Amino acid sequence: MCSPAAEPEPAGSGPVVDEEHLEAHMRRQHGLVSRTQALAAGMTRHRIQHRVSAGRWRRVGAGVYQHSALSVTPHSKLLAACIAYDGLASHRSAAALHGIDGFELGRPELVVSPKRGRSAVGVILHRSTQMDLARPIRLDGIPCTGLTRTLLDLAAVVSRNRLERAIDAAMRDRCLRYQDLSEVLAIHSGMGRRGRGPLSAVLAERCADDPVPLSDWSRWVCELLCESGLPRPVLEHRVHEADGRFLAQVDLAYPSRQLAIELDSIRWHYSRESFVNDRRRRNRLLAAGWDVLSFTWDDYSEQPAELCAVVVKALGDVASR
Repeated sequence: MCSPAAEPEPAGSGPVVDEEHLEAHMRRQHGLVSRTQALAAGMTRHRIQHRVSAGRWRRVGAGVYQHSALSVTPHSKLLAACIAYDGLASHRSAAALHGIDGFELGRPELVVSPKRGRSAVGVILHRSTQMDLARPIRLDGIPCTGLTRTLLDLAAVVSRNRLERAIDAAMRDRCLRYQDLSEVLAIHSGMGRRGRGPLSAVLAERCADDPVPLSDWSRWVCELLCESGLPRPVLEHRVHEADGRFLAQVDLAYPSRQLAIELDSIRWHYSRESFVNDRRRRNRLLAAGWDVLSFTWDDYSEQPAELCAVVVKALGDVASR
């Protein structure tokens, strides 16, 4: 980056500036530097103001400066807002960075902690208490929300049709799976979380007959239970009678507690034959001293915390006997 002709900075006005370190920061950041980064490189507030006054830098946000040799671009505007508000590009801005069809960089849109100040003109701020769940990545040098969190956020601000087109584009171009969207719903299970309703509705409609293969679903429930602090259950556990005869196979189990967890899928469990067989199998397990919990897809996707709480209570009840 070449600076325009300008008068030299005043001599003896502070420590030696690490110009190489400063230039490296600016090259990685679309020609931008924050006041904090400039001070860390040896600048003083006086020197920063001198460069602005001399036309070498221009102020593009609160505590953010851009080298005047570079033009302001949608990318630099978005990154300047991220630096100024200590936030992540999100919603429509993140969708554009992820390359989702139908979204372009325009007015910067960020997710920030609830403690950040008011939005500046031209910037949209979304305050979130779930910043730790954003799974941030860098795209084009800009910190932004991960793909699944971006789709969840989009669900709160765009129409149903536009959300479906965004999901289709993400699944087509990024090998995204319905499992990934189900998982982001599960981890963002707080009451009143915007976007969960619309995204859940799309998944429910698309996966109504059989949300996922049971083997995959069992693994996701296993991961959910482990993330909640519970011991890891056994998958596809085969239960035998005391004399060794096979009794039943259950989706998940805590064998030492004789607790079975069954996942009810419409396709595999709701035919007349399976309806009858499932009840007979359940009766055999109960007669053998096992407790059986049954959960549906809605339990997993809509109320994951309650699902875990039921398992915790069941394990506690078994242990207290």
